[in-house]
Amino acid sequence: MLISKEFEAYLDVQKTHQLDGSQTTRRLLRRSREQIEMSTTLLQQRVPKIWHPEPPEQ
Repeated sequence: MLISKEFEAYLDVQKTHQLDGSQTTRRLLRRSREQIEMSTTLLQQRVPKIWHPEPPEQ
């Protein structure tokens, strides 16, 4: 059976683990939003006209 101090230490570890997970989730979501914004910006730009030295084969 766990004594009071061991149980408190266990709860501290669990809280720290949960906090770390929440921070990681927020960081990954922020990075995803930034990348989506960059992708949207790229998609709004004009597509460069590509010059082909030879006509495409049919």
